[in-house]
Amino acid sequence: MKSITSRILAIAALSLCAAPFVRAQAASGVETKLKAMEDSWAAAQLQKDHGASVVDGLLSADYFGVDSKGKIRNKAETLEHMRSDTDTYTYTKNDSMDVHLYGSNVATVCGTSTEKGKDKDGKEFSRSYGWADTWMERNGQWQCIAEGASAKQ
Repeated sequence: MKSITSRILAIAALSLCAAPFVRAQAASGVETKLKAMEDSWAAAQLQKDHGASVVDGLLSADYFGVDSKGKIRNKAETLEHMRSDTDTYTYTKNDSMDVHLYGSNVATVCGTSTEKGKDKDGKEFSRSYGWADTWMERNGQWQCIAEGASAKQ
């Protein structure tokens, strides 16, 4: 009996030691996934629709965001703004990203991005932004539920 109790206690102790490792691996997987989604968002800006078709799948139906000029938009307004953008992009890239997890289904990704191209008048631009996106996993799918951006001075 003593041997069985010792074995059960040893297994329980090992399980408790392994739990943080498993959670760390899961967190690392979420971080990798969210960073990849953010990178696909940035890269999609080079598409003809400025990424609206890609971003449509990343934003939740109840999404709201604040752009770098302080304009608040819901999902439909954000996608329309992207589609009607008159700038031509030649380069977009996320320069840095940090992921912060809040439980198993909410995270923020804070980062900086750079975009280059020409405006509607043909004038070249290079812009840098700081941003924070809030993501939530719903029904097994991560979606951006809120965003805030600020132009770097």
